[in-house]
Amino acid sequence: MLILTDSRWEASQPDSREGYNEKSQFTAMEGSNMASQANNSRRLSVNAAFMQDIKNDNRDLKILMDRLAVLTHPREAAANHWPELIQLFSDLNDQLALHFGLEEAYGYFDQALDADPEMSIAAETLRSQHAVLFEDSRHLAEAAAHACTGDAPIEGVTPEVTTAQEKVLVRYDSFVKQFHEHEEAELKLILDALDEDLGVGD
Repeated sequence: MLILTDSRWEASQPDSREGYNEKSQFTAMEGSNMASQANNSRRLSVNAAFMQDIKNDNRDLKILMDRLAVLTHPREAAANHWPELIQLFSDLNDQLALHFGLEEAYGYFDQALDADPEMSIAAETLRSQHAVLFEDSRHLAEAAAHACTGDAPIEGVTPEVTTAQEKVLVRYDSFVKQFHEHEEAELKLILDALDEDLGVGD
């Protein structure tokens, strides 16, 4: 469970700060990332312990994606639960804003130039993927909301599934693949950082 002693954030509890918004926090984080990238005197690294805690603690995101997996396959399940899917896609966008915001606030950090350059490049690449995945999830939520009714069924597909809905589901399948690949790469980065801290390979 991730609980920081300075009380700025407690991942196990909802944030009670007035006006708090996960999406605005993540957007602000993107701006700070661009500023840090302009600082050529430091390299990006990963706080392996915090990053692992963030991933372990985000049960809500896992539960949400498990529910989406049930409702998007087979396709007729999606057609029969489209109003719920609209809400779930919106919730996914919110959860990713929180997940990525925490990772960028506490999982990634700048350190001196003597940091491992290959690990720094990997960290930069993975952190930059957050914005792409977040935008993809936002577009999915918007597309799902506009894919309720009105389209003709696709030939060879269950009649209840409309063309627009099928496009959303295909995009979601692609998103899930990219997200899992991203998460696996971050887990490898965590392991590499732990190995470096322990002096493995020295």
